[in-house]
Amino acid sequence: MKKVLIGAAVGLAAGYVLYRLYQDGKLDGICDSANKFATKAKRDLKNAVDVSKNQVEYLKERAEYGVNKAKEKLDEISETQVK
Repeated sequence: MKKVLIGAAVGLAAGYVLYRLYQDGKLDGICDSANKFATKAKRDLKNAVDVSKNQVEYLKERAEYGVNKAKEKLDEISETQVK
């Protein structure tokens, strides 16, 4: 029971300190920094997704090119054997 009361008292004190800092306007810089960080993280994640999509498309095109080249060679071989 003591731990619960101590935890409640510490939580209440922390809440009061945060409330006073907010009232004094000292948390504005922290909020701005957090917003800037979140925006940057979101942009970086979007860029990473875009880059990975581009790489997958490139690999797909390379694979299709290789398959088409192999088909052409097989067609050439089969044509030369038929003649």
